Amino acid sequence: MPKDGQGSASACVELTFDGQRFRTTVKDKDLNPVWNECFYFNVSDPSNLPELALEAYVYNVNKSIDGSRSFLGKVRIAGTSFVPYPDAVVMHYPLEKRGMFSRVKGELGLKVYITDDPSIKSSNPLPAMDPVSNIPPPTAAEQIAADITGTNLNTSQEHRAEVKTLHTIAKEVHHQHHGHPPASFAEQPSKYVVNQMKPESQPPKMVRMYSAASQQPMDYAIKETRPLLGGGQVVGGRVIRAERHASTYDLVERMHYLFVRVVKARELPDKDITGSLDPFVEVRIGNYRGITKHFEKQKNPEWNAVFAFSRDQWYRLVDKTGNKSKGELMLAVWIGTQADEAFPDAWHSDAATLVDPSAAIHMKSKVYHAPRLWYLRVNIIEAQDIAITDKTRYPDVFVRVQVGHQLGRTKPVQARNLNPFWNEDLMFVAAEPFEDHLILSLEDRVGPNKDEVLGRVIIPLTMIDRRADDRIIHGKWFNLEKPVLVDVDQLKKEKFSTRLHLRLCLDGGYHVLDESTNYSSDLRPTAKQLWKPSIGLLELGILGAQGIVPMKTRDGKGSSDTYCVAKYGSKWVRTCTIVNNPNPKFNEQYTWEVYDPATVLTIGAFDNGQLGEKGGEKASSCKDAKIGKGFGTTVTDLAILHT
Repeated sequence: MPKDGQGSASACVELTFDGQRFRTTVKDKDLNPVWNECFYFNVSDPSNLPELALEAYVYNVNKSIDGSRSFLGKVRIAGTSFVPYPDAVVMHYPLEKRGMFSRVKGELGLKVYITDDPSIKSSNPLPAMDPVSNIPPPTAAEQIAADITGTNLNTSQEHRAEVKTLHTIAKEVHHQHHGHPPASFAEQPSKYVVNQMKPESQPPKMVRMYSAASQQPMDYAIKETRPLLGGGQVVGGRVIRAERHASTYDLVERMHYLFVRVVKARELPDKDITGSLDPFVEVRIGNYRGITKHFEKQKNPEWNAVFAFSRDQWYRLVDKTGNKSKGELMLAVWIGTQADEAFPDAWHSDAATLVDPSAAIHMKSKVYHAPRLWYLRVNIIEAQDIAITDKTRYPDVFVRVQVGHQLGRTKPVQARNLNPFWNEDLMFVAAEPFEDHLILSLEDRVGPNKDEVLGRVIIPLTMIDRRADDRIIHGKWFNLEKPVLVDVDQLKKEKFSTRLHLRLCLDGGYHVLDESTNYSSDLRPTAKQLWKPSIGLLELGILGAQGIVPMKTRDGKGSSDTYCVAKYGSKWVRTCTIVNNPNPKFNEQYTWEVYDPATVLTIGAFDNGQLGEKGGEKASSCKDAKIGKGFGTTVTDLAILHT
């Protein structure tokens, strides 16, 4: 907004964060100033980052009056919206008023990110009392009058009061944390009021889930169970907590395993004519066995592999003859539960019974995240100086666009002046880490179902600007390459090539819909800066299943190798596979952060097709069969553990 009385303004920006303060240069007589200045703040306590905020104040500086400036607007960014450098994009924030009577307009473009790069040093902050801040703050009546009239206070009293408050409030908060409350918070600006200490929150209320269709037969209705879980017993839809503290597996039953870690061997004897050996270790218990990888020509191998056996299958490790042989084998054996830190990496005995060890990768539990998706907007504006071989006709040209397996094209345009104009928008979906390229080819329709390529350009997605708002994207010209090899001398003669005018951007201000609306589990936009803080934590315990229908035959009998999949947001989880068991028990527990209660958690059960059928033959190309149709439940029907 103009503030100098001459229809313009001389603006600067003052930044405050964590007790530090920086200021940009002053841009004289410019209502659309551009600074491109970088400032680095030191974060004194990273764990306290969500409680901090970056504040940017825009001022008009009156150089004719020493130290005089007037308020143009402010921006406040919470620490919860800070992102790492790879995710940082320029965002334009609308300038906010300081009070009811302030007159403010305009936007401030900022690129904010956090980094732990040791080579970056924090900038030199402004002194606590700089020459512009030595004048006492104005009275409330003077400030309101200045806001209404739009006049400048001679000594920029409004901001000096804020600078003074930054230091006084910091001291008062420090004293309050040590049992010394400030004299009066009523005298401070409302934006600095510290929330009073809230009483300790009550335990989360457990909501009982009922069947939506009350007329369903009992065989298909939701049944309540009362298993004794790690965190207590479920009674009447509520968990009666045990005396011990909650842990990662307090929603599921504790399953005990015998863990065997094969560590290493030393001074093994020679076993072949070359004087070397290829050792490996086979661990057996009943019909179950696990085999480590082998080392070629190694007398002192180190495996460090862990095997998990059910607690009820005890065994003794002896050789075939019962005699000691040369060499020593170190085994670390202990009894634990699925909460053991070695459990996720252990080879489970029931998972390695009927298959070779290479199939273990298809048997373990797995947690993975779906890639972040962006909308890729391609605005094809025009082309210049297209070159065609047939000069007797007007070219009928269009642009074909490809991103991965996605295809799109513009409408054909008859170019009478060899400069066709389209101004068409095409939209694609791009996934990080942007391994695909944007490929555009200019083509001429020379006949029915016959197109001739006039030029092509390949643009890496990593070179395309990302935005998180609706700021205007400026167009760029791209030179098209010839579709076939030509003579080098001919290239030297050609001074110009065909050009394509494009507007490109990766749009992160919207949520990319990647699943059915009624199963939507995440409604957040792509850009992390726009994410709101989580409202709680969702915990899911996958206990087991009953009465699984056989999905394959093995040794002439029906069999199923069951695992469960759960999805919420971008996080997918898969339990371990329980082999040949109609009543498998998983007892695995997972957590998700919840950002919106109007979202759905989806769960499904599948038969592992990688383990083979018809006598146990391996079928690596088989598709996993769906045992039970995936179902979803809204998060509002579940109990959310609030953080």
